[in-house]
Amino acid sequence: MSGLSPATLLAADEAIAKAERLAERVDARRDYSDEFRRLPEETIADFHDSGLLRINQAARWGGAELGNRAVVDVVSAISKGDAASGWVYGVIASHFWLGSLFTLEAQEDMWGDNPDAMMASSFAAQASECVAVDGGYRVSGRWPYSSGSLHCEWGMVGIVVPGADGQPPIKRWCLLPRSEYRVEDTWHTSALRGTGSNTIVIDDVFIPEYRTVDPALLMTNRAPGADVNPSLLFRLNFSEAITWYLAAVAVGAAERTVEDFAQHAAKKRSKFSTEVQISDSMLIHVGTASSQVDAARSVLSFRASSLDDLVAAGTLPDFREASKSNRDSTTAVRMCVDAMERCMQAGGGSAVASASSVQQGWRDVHGVAAHISYNTDFTYKSWGLELLGLPQPPGFP
Repeated sequence: MSGLSPATLLAADEAIAKAERLAERVDARRDYSDEFRRLPEETIADFHDSGLLRINQAARWGGAELGNRAVVDVVSAISKGDAASGWVYGVIASHFWLGSLFTLEAQEDMWGDNPDAMMASSFAAQASECVAVDGGYRVSGRWPYSSGSLHCEWGMVGIVVPGADGQPPIKRWCLLPRSEYRVEDTWHTSALRGTGSNTIVIDDVFIPEYRTVDPALLMTNRAPGADVNPSLLFRLNFSEAITWYLAAVAVGAAERTVEDFAQHAAKKRSKFSTEVQISDSMLIHVGTASSQVDAARSVLSFRASSLDDLVAAGTLPDFREASKSNRDSTTAVRMCVDAMERCMQAGGGSAVASASSVQQGWRDVHGVAAHISYNTDFTYKSWGLELLGLPQPPGFP
């Protein structure tokens, strides 16, 4: 696919409407995704045709630069149809923002001929050998957990080059085209099965320096791409900008699961009379789970909107505001987990059936919560240190 997709014309309300229509399409394919551990090509084509992948790509490439609240609304809508589709969409859409942070030369390599080109990623190697050479790095290794990697034209991997003569190691995130790596089928999980989060394998490839970025710059609002893409959207801290793309998957999947659970509860029959009989406890479970997920959406939407308001006012968030983004996205995900636990516990034996959407939602939301971004020990400790005015760990922004 070449040329500009409809992203450049998108407004937020139109993006949401497109996402809701897309949810109906991916819903019909969720069994395929779960069985074959990857998204069907029809879904990838739908992503492209909608223009939604590029909601926060830089405007110079035709991106819409819609901000963080739009991410919450769009990702959650797609995830309500299928969590795996929402996850892959969210990951790849976030990379259109991330790619906009690399040097302009790197952006031109990736998007000059095809501004719709998709990037996969894996930030930490399972095993690697990386050395600095004249003009760049020679890289070999294996990078697991690369969601949607089967469908992407580019890959981004994190490397660590040992420092010479007692110097600290060199850390870089590197871009390379699909012709220079292969994808190995290693994704066998119980949760988010359709994401195809396989392993990127690189065998002695040269990566030029200009197609790399120091992650420390992205963590401190100094990404090289911000010098050529003027919106403050590209000066946001990496973690505060990325967190919405995956947390919203939990919200959308949990909303769908609670709705299915409520329909299941409405058809429950007494084991003694076989008549439909909704107990008081079941009503409480339905009401509580629904409230938890609504609250999760409210928390996520409020904080993402607050970040957008700062950007619109020409202000970058300080560390405390950035910490609130991580804190609140983690809290929203945990609320969704609690709601899924309630649905499963109250759902009875039928909830664990393979065909039950309740057990699938339970699996997928727990899969989101397993991501390092939503590790409660790390996130809440960091927020506690901030509240008490204590220093953060060394190397933390």
